Parts: sequence; structure tokens; C-alpha cells
Amino acid sequence: MEPSIFSNHYKINFTQCYANGLLKYSELSNLLQLTASDHAEQLGFGYMEMAKNSQSWVLSRVRIEISKLPRFLEEITIKTWVQDFMGNRSVRNFEVYKGNRKIAAATSFWAVFNVEERKSENLGIHIDPAIIISEKKSTIQPFKRIEMEKEFNIETNYTPKLSDLDIVNHVNNVKYTDWCLDCLPAEMVLREQFKSIDINYLKELKLGQPVTIHTHIRPDQVNFVIKRQDKSIFMMELSR
Repeated sequence: MEPSIFSNHYKINFTQCYANGLLKYSELSNLLQLTASDHAEQLGFGYMEMAKNSQSWVLSRVRIEISKLPRFLEEITIKTWVQDFMGNRSVRNFEVYKGNRKIAAATSFWAVFNVEERKSENLGIHIDPAIIISEKKSTIQPFKRIEMEKEFNIETNYTPKLSDLDIVNHVNNVKYTDWCLDCLPAEMVLREQFKSIDINYLKELKLGQPVTIHTHIRPDQVNFVIKRQDKSIFMMELSR
């Protein structure tokens, strides 16, 4: 199989936008994951094939670098490819284009997850190594392990609802981003654009499991930690 760069095209609709007409950060993340899903289906290790082995891909780390958010009714192209595969883990990259201009990029780290035993394991489907494009990166900086903040400005309680869950029966990745950004002053999200987003997904979360969202706002950076019973579930770092 030839090295594979997959593309999807999207037209931004009003449900995906903030009140300022710009694409929501959570919706950008969602479009990246939809593109990854479609590419995985094409390559033979998408959701339906993996479900035969009681497996699913789960996102562990991601970094998104943004030069410009698309607006309502604008058309974008998202390109994605597999940079690395290590048995039970994979690195996948993305580039987002408006016309010929690259407006965002992302790199992500995924794990193979057994949905019955709730643990990571090797992928039960053979992957042709020819699909891997190891030399092609997308972001300036790689995804990273976020350091835990010691002080927080805001503390908010939240309990996951049915609408927060996805087909794997846990809180969907993009929901955490919305929960966190809802803790910020609206004008901070609407009037400025974050330059980069780093996210670490640490543990899964299920329906009705209460959490506390901790927020630390600084002039150049905003950090979030979501905790359940003093254990970190999710961490996000925004560069301003």
C-alpha cells in the first residue's frame, strides 16, 4: 500500500461557531477526529473493524497550533496521515487548510483500547507499514506531557450527563474542552485567539461521575485540570 495522506472537506455551519462567528475550539478538535476516523475506516482499522475484536482507538495526547480559526460558511480541508505505529499506540498528524493557506496543524497520540476489559492492548488488525509516513511532521512543537499546576484561580463542579457520552460509553474527548472553556470569562474566548492547545487525556470518565474543574489563568497561558476524587482525569494548556 502506498503512503496515505487522506483529506476531508468541510463547510463551517452555524452550530459549530461561537457568537463571534469563529469555529469553536471543541469543534475544530471534533473535525480532526472525524477526519481521523474516516481515514482509519479507509485503511481497514476503523471503528467497525476494531469492534470485531472489542477494540477502539482512544486519544491520549494532542497538540493543536492555530494561526487562524475559520469562520461561519468558510470551507476548509483537513489532511491527515499516520506518522508512527507501535503495536498498541499510534501517532497521527493533521493540517488544516483554507484554500492554499495552512491555518492550523495538530499532532496526536492514540492508544488501542479494549472496550470490554477497559485496558490498552496491541491492535488486533494487521497494519501495512507502507502507510506510515515517518518523516512528515505537522506542528512546530510535538505533543507533550503537561506539568501539573499548583495554584488555581477558579474551581467548578460538574457531573457528566447523557449528552456527554459517546459510542464507547464514556465522556467524548471534545466535551472536556467545552467544560473547561465554559469556566473562562466569555470575552476571553470570544475576543482573543489561543495560539496553541495541548491536551492530555489521563483516565476515562463515565455517566454521573462528578468531577472538579480547576482553572489557572495567567497573562500568557491558561491551564485546566479535571479531577475525580483527587485523581487527574484530563489536563489542558492554552497558549495566549
